[in-house]
Amino acid sequence: MNVARLGVMFGLLTGLGAFSGTAPAQPEKAEKADAPPQLTQVRSLAYSPDGTVLVAATGGGTGGAGGVVAWDAANRKQLWARGGPKGFGSVSFAPDGKSIAVTHGTPTVLRLDARTGKELGEVGPHPKPVRACAHVPGTELLATGSDGTVRFWDLATGKVVKELKGGHPAEIFALVFSPDGKWLISEGQNETRGWNVAAGTELKEAIKQARGIGWYGVTFVAPDRILFADNSATQHLLELPSGRELLRCEGFGGGIAYSPALGVAAFHRNGSEIQIMDLAFRAPTAAEQAHIASLLKEFDDDSYPVRIAASKAMREVGSVAEPALRKAMTDGPSAEVRMRARETRKAILEEPLRTLKGHTARVRPMCFSPDGKVLATGADDGTVRLWDPSTGKELARLTAPDPGARP
Repeated sequence: MNVARLGVMFGLLTGLGAFSGTAPAQPEKAEKADAPPQLTQVRSLAYSPDGTVLVAATGGGTGGAGGVVAWDAANRKQLWARGGPKGFGSVSFAPDGKSIAVTHGTPTVLRLDARTGKELGEVGPHPKPVRACAHVPGTELLATGSDGTVRFWDLATGKVVKELKGGHPAEIFALVFSPDGKWLISEGQNETRGWNVAAGTELKEAIKQARGIGWYGVTFVAPDRILFADNSATQHLLELPSGRELLRCEGFGGGIAYSPALGVAAFHRNGSEIQIMDLAFRAPTAAEQAHIASLLKEFDDDSYPVRIAASKAMREVGSVAEPALRKAMTDGPSAEVRMRARETRKAILEEPLRTLKGHTARVRPMCFSPDGKVLATGADDGTVRLWDPSTGKELARLTAPDPGARP
């Protein structure tokens, strides 16, 4: 890879079931560590753009009743909850943060007031139950996926204004927009497609998914960069619209959430633990550049303790050193420097900063608050955990109401 271009890239990245209507705010209740798992599965999580509201969509473990619940993100008290006979799935905040759209196992998408849960109407109908929905950034449009077609709905008129066809032979499970709304990634059963939204064309040359390889956790880490994992526990950083792979590392896979504010990513893979990784994706400062250059020289020092200390110090510098380490892997002045550069880069990209433990069942959705200070995770244990990603401390435990409960 062209090292200068990689450096530029780093700089660029930066109660449910029986409730209907509004439920009274409930104080947060801590769940005992040895409590048995609930049937409620937390399927989707989203913070409002201003970070004041956190919403979770849930469904029963057997595909039965589910619901959607909102909490005040500051005091972590429940704002409202409502349920339905089928599980709720994809949830998306409107760009102004005043409303949400959520799928609920039917051929329509439900729109709700974000602060009260009041129903604002439905979007549809669709030919089949809707599995995915996402607001188009900076617009009044809602994208939906149900039968293999991505539809764009004008929320003011309730009409379809655009359709993207031919990319998926069957259901669409997820829709992910770039921050500027230019690109869209749609995901089906081992079928990932990329789209130029304005042109309505598929990015066939950019998104080339090998047969039998699933892509998971597709996340935009910049307007033209996507980070995703595959089913061989490998992470990829891809440039759009060229499709050029900018980075590859191994060790995790599965779900992904990214915080540009902190320069970290959260990963999980079919388990109850979450790994926090250093992925700053920014150019080093002048001071950091000087420090990195000094440490690279110490990689070749005559003293073994000095070389060991330099490797440890470079690891602490973190992912901002990745371009220099990549260059040193091939252009280093000695075999010792090249070897240490390779090992240190591998450690930075593949060893977690910390592991978050607390969920008692499989983790599914994850999202960072807009300021990056809180990571929210949901799991099949019926809880939403809030974490400080900088320390790994669990900040709060929110319990999704049981779909089988009665008010």
